[in-house]
Amino acid sequence: MHRLVALVAGLLLLAGCSEASDGLITPTGAPPSTVAETNEFNPTDVMFLQMAIPHTKQGAEIAGLAKDRQVRTEVKTLASAIEVTQLSEVDSMTKWLKDWKQPENAGADAQVHAGHGGDHSTRPEDIAEVAALGPADFEKAYLNLLLAHQHNSVEMAKMEREGGVNPQTKALADRVFESRTAQISQILGYLG
Repeated sequence: MHRLVALVAGLLLLAGCSEASDGLITPTGAPPSTVAETNEFNPTDVMFLQMAIPHTKQGAEIAGLAKDRQVRTEVKTLASAIEVTQLSEVDSMTKWLKDWKQPENAGADAQVHAGHGGDHSTRPEDIAEVAALGPADFEKAYLNLLLAHQHNSVEMAKMEREGGVNPQTKALADRVFESRTAQISQILGYLG
């Protein structure tokens, strides 16, 4: 039992969650209180959020695929923590864009993301293909899909870390970079 508790706590930490002093596990998608919220932002901050919101929603969708499937308990726990954390991150990012009076998305023009590494989303067809797999093939394909998606999150976070100026957005990018990098390592271990 002790080992299971340690495993769950470790997975939640990797997923971007933390354990409060009262023992409650909480997502860390919201900005920490040590980061002063400001309305100072630049085009990189806006583009990062506009790209990250749909990408993070899609990540939560992908994570949710494991809920009702036959996967290892640790995979299910990681997926659940990812889903909770990423939905919390979406709430924060949406709020910041609203506070800045910026649109939630950059529009339908595919070229709008060209200067920021292109579109980092996962093709809906790929998600549907994995969702349709039977029990024998699901877990491996699911982990590979999640791995690729989280890798794209790391790439987007690098853009913000290098060019953004807004403190809370940069802090989020730091957390995304660290948590997704740890998740990638965890997933690679599962794929072994």
